[in-house]
Amino acid sequence: MNPVEAVTLTRYVKAICPQQKFDEFTSDAWGDVLADIDANEARQAVIRLARRQPFISPAEIIAEIVDVRAENASDFQGPGLPAEVPDADPDDPVAYIAALRAQRYRAADGLELKPRNMKALLAGPITKKIPKQPNPELEAVRRPGPLGIICPRCKAARGRPCKKPGSSERFPLGEPMREPHPIRVALATGQPLPAGHDADGEAAGKEASRIALEQLTALDEESA
Repeated sequence: MNPVEAVTLTRYVKAICPQQKFDEFTSDAWGDVLADIDANEARQAVIRLARRQPFISPAEIIAEIVDVRAENASDFQGPGLPAEVPDADPDDPVAYIAALRAQRYRAADGLELKPRNMKALLAGPITKKIPKQPNPELEAVRRPGPLGIICPRCKAARGRPCKKPGSSERFPLGEPMREPHPIRVALATGQPLPAGHDADGEAAGKEASRIALEQLTALDEESA
């Protein structure tokens, strides 16, 4: 809002609220407070406020504009509303979030959101190949190392620490261990199984190997 628009707005408010006091400095003061506010938005806010109250302040105009913009931005998608699709690749999170923000700003400004034709979205050949190799970022989330497999000793799930036997009020499922069981480390790193890791030694080793093989096979199928 520039000084001329501030003068116009104060005169408009004075006409709507004749009992409100104004002087020759009012437009300057209001112009300073509303400098970053769109003049048309301020005028529309004055109209809405005047229907509810006899006096209007710059702070109330700003609050009214904020409320209206928030309402417009929150209701630009949904049943019966324009289903505009963000113009960005969903596989590019940064660009997609930027497109969503731009869409929300346009909705807050009251601009029309035009839905994109679904045929246009689906037209053309698919040129992006799905990689057969595992996604490095996905593999990092899967916690490589001992925590990347189920522990054959305590049955701790992938990504979860090994547990001590027994339970307590604080740890009903078993107290977490600082270090994983040796057999879990050996299977994850391909090292020889530790001697005497279980009373049933060889049987436990075979069972652990079977579990590890099933887990590796499942991971290969997921990344294929």
